[in-house]
Amino acid sequence: MPRPTLRGRVGAPLAIALSYAVFALPAAPAAPTAYIGLPIELALLVLAVLIMPAPLARATRLGATLAVGLLLLFKLVDLATRLAIGRSFNPALDAALPGFGWNVLSRALGPGVAALLLAAIALLFLGLLWLIAAGLRGLQDWPRPRRRAAAIASAGLAVAGALLLLAPAAARAPLASIDNSRLLLARVTETQRALRDLAVFRTRLARGPATADDGADFGPLAGKNVLFVFVESYGRTVFERPRYADTIGPRLAAFERRLADAGFGARSGWLTSPTVGGQSWLAHGTLFSGLWVDNQARYEQLVASERVSLNRRFRAAGWRTVAVMPAITRAWPEGEWFGYDRVYGVDDLGYEGRPFNWVTMPDQYTLAALQRRELARGDDDPVMAEVALISSHAPWTPIPPLLDWSAVGDGQVFDAYADAGDPPSVVWQDNERVRAQYRKAIDYALATLASFVETYGHEDLVLVILGDHQPAPLVTGDAATRDVPVHLIAADADVLSAIDGWQWARGMRPGATTPVWRMDAFRDRFLDAFESGDRTAR
Repeated sequence: MPRPTLRGRVGAPLAIALSYAVFALPAAPAAPTAYIGLPIELALLVLAVLIMPAPLARATRLGATLAVGLLLLFKLVDLATRLAIGRSFNPALDAALPGFGWNVLSRALGPGVAALLLAAIALLFLGLLWLIAAGLRGLQDWPRPRRRAAAIASAGLAVAGALLLLAPAAARAPLASIDNSRLLLARVTETQRALRDLAVFRTRLARGPATADDGADFGPLAGKNVLFVFVESYGRTVFERPRYADTIGPRLAAFERRLADAGFGARSGWLTSPTVGGQSWLAHGTLFSGLWVDNQARYEQLVASERVSLNRRFRAAGWRTVAVMPAITRAWPEGEWFGYDRVYGVDDLGYEGRPFNWVTMPDQYTLAALQRRELARGDDDPVMAEVALISSHAPWTPIPPLLDWSAVGDGQVFDAYADAGDPPSVVWQDNERVRAQYRKAIDYALATLASFVETYGHEDLVLVILGDHQPAPLVTGDAATRDVPVHLIAADADVLSAIDGWQWARGMRPGATTPVWRMDAFRDRFLDAFESGDRTAR
């Protein structure tokens, strides 16, 4: 009997071992027991490679390699999506996610480093496929008697595994599984469900109001500057986990005292965000549309619709509507739907300082630019502003100190802090350091807001401050809710009394019994509290 080639002796077992690792890899973080046991699909794949006649051998080998490669790619994408935004990947909803991921990665590490990292991953992936393909070729090169014995063994394992699956759960686990087939079937089902959901959402949008000109005057808000301030990754976790609450609790208590000293009061509640870990624009779309926008496909349908945003209602009632978006670094056609009179992207805010990795400018500069360019103009029309504060966006390093507002200028004063501390490539090697930096970033954002109100606040200023979403599960843990805090701050007692029916907590610290609303409920509740015009066009 001829001896197997080196490819057959070494490559074939290696290909089977690598394929086993791919088939056994869970698509979500799992216990070690999830990695053991026999994937029946692998036994069937090896059987197919062994028994195919010579004319089909090459096609079978390449098909098997492609199947293993696609399964690995699918699982890695699924795992990355879960780690980033807390749910599985859905092809119908998430086609744009790779582009968003590149945007974050390239701005955090730099385009060159990010490209090298992706190239290295691609080479590893292709190298793995080459090893599997070569090993399966070696498997087909085995002498006929050995191939026959291996085929019988593979068939026997598949049959034994199938019998184990029919046994009681306690007896079979974790010896055999068809988890890969179940996973793919579940994703197909989820994709079909998502497509049906998008059709329903499209129908609802088609029934939406076509005009914001309904005579609204927003009652107690008349003549006041109203700021909707989204604090990046500001979630309920900072109130409930001691590692964060021990810092954020005292910060919010100090915020309350500074508000009181400046003549302001606050009410606080909870909103359930449609997203987690990223895709902040889904929260913006949800809050201002009054619709649940929990994926990119819904968002794209929304911004192409005639649904009237809360921003447009303010504009129809006489407010100048602006967006202050320091993370907008390119053309943003979606902004047309919101109905802004002016959009301030990264190139419109006058920042001459250095970026802080992904963060284009510190929150203090963003608020200073808003004050200088809009709130201090002294125009007759009040301002309604949608503001995104991004210093608490990952990678959460470096964090600048809070400076005297008179020193902010064009932002170059922050250059001294743009390289402070370790870079993300070092910080992100230690999960505890990542969590510590997140805590510092939220603390900075809240301290900056408190100082802003204390410095520039007056009786005609109203703020709605809220988190856009919880941070990634790395920071919150897997069992965290999607709730975010929301605060309404005003010096005018009539504004605060208008929301007495909401039963929000007094001050800046919502409690365990404070009501929780889905974020899409906020728009209509806000209109009920403050709008005195016709409400039929919502």
